[in-house]
Amino acid sequence: MTYPITVYLADDHQIVLKGIASMVELDPELRLLGCTTDSKKIIEEVARLKPRVLALDLVMPDIPGLEIIRSIRKMRTITTRVVVFTMHKDVSYVAQALQEGALGFVVKDADSACLIDAIKAVARGEQYLGPPFTMQKVRDYQKRLQSGKDAVDLLERLTRREREVLIFVAQGYTNNEIAQKLGISVRTVERHRFNMMRKAGFRHEADIIQFAMRQRLVI
Repeated sequence: MTYPITVYLADDHQIVLKGIASMVELDPELRLLGCTTDSKKIIEEVARLKPRVLALDLVMPDIPGLEIIRSIRKMRTITTRVVVFTMHKDVSYVAQALQEGALGFVVKDADSACLIDAIKAVARGEQYLGPPFTMQKVRDYQKRLQSGKDAVDLLERLTRREREVLIFVAQGYTNNEIAQKLGISVRTVERHRFNMMRKAGFRHEADIIQFAMRQRLVI
């Protein structure tokens, strides 16, 4: 593999972003092409710079990280590989990120060397899961979903706001319209929607509608 490995960084916290950038710049095998806190720039920058690896926070403003991963995977001329770097420790986040096309997953409170190791591993085309995650844990989670054991108590596991957002989404309301109805910010709606979809294992809006109809939450 040709060195240095080119890297692009995206995180919604400027302080975190600077810390990661410093680590990347100190490693002679890596070359930082750029970084941003603006989710709207990520896809455009990846298409323009074509980094070998994108290290991406899942919870970005405006455009969720999973949607960004999905969009990059659809770009046939782009070979950028994705490492998710996030504060979330639930195995459901790992399963969804891998399903959408990420190759690496590292939590933010892990040893800083984990992220560098993850970047180098995915650049080689290898999968990398930082502690406490393993592929066995991911497979066990997926089996529970398939068996329906996690789905039966889904509504109980959702918060009141997440249930409200689920119903409004199933009824066809946009995030802006839901925010107005609930008297909260659009970003708060996005966060509730992201958490609701993660807990349920939903990938698309159609999954939400089908679930709501099966549970007779909407007519």
